[in-house]
Amino acid sequence: MPTLARMRFKSMTSPSQHGALALNDDGTFQIVPSEALRSEMARLETVALNRSQKLGYGIGIGLLVAGTATVGIGWYLGRVFGKLGTTLSSPRPIADVDLIREDGGRVALRLKGLESRQQNIQMGWNADEVLEQEANDFISLFNRVKSGNVDEPGQ
Repeated sequence: MPTLARMRFKSMTSPSQHGALALNDDGTFQIVPSEALRSEMARLETVALNRSQKLGYGIGIGLLVAGTATVGIGWYLGRVFGKLGTTLSSPRPIADVDLIREDGGRVALRLKGLESRQQNIQMGWNADEVLEQEANDFISLFNRVKSGNVDEPGQ
């Protein structure tokens, strides 16, 4: 391919590293390096790849350690400051509770925590873990009370 223009270059510190920039008539640009320049660029690329690999491993391991420590601290603080075990049986507004009977007879309970209204608690029981008639009666009454169709829950 014929060259339209060529610009030669040479390193001041390493004269063996020289080459040229070329514009070809097919609209392409090309760098034409000397063998010394090609070898030096390959060496610099290897050094950069090794450095980035070491840096990547170092950052990755550091992030894994920090993440593991954060999970551990969160677990510990939850165990020390969490009150779900002591407040589980505390009364809650019925508006904050969802109780449904799913297909297959499973009973699903969802309710908000007392300390933090942002906390959601989910519990569930399979069909063979509850008495069918008792579960049906309880959920039916629960739905009537929640919708306001019962004046007193004892009715």
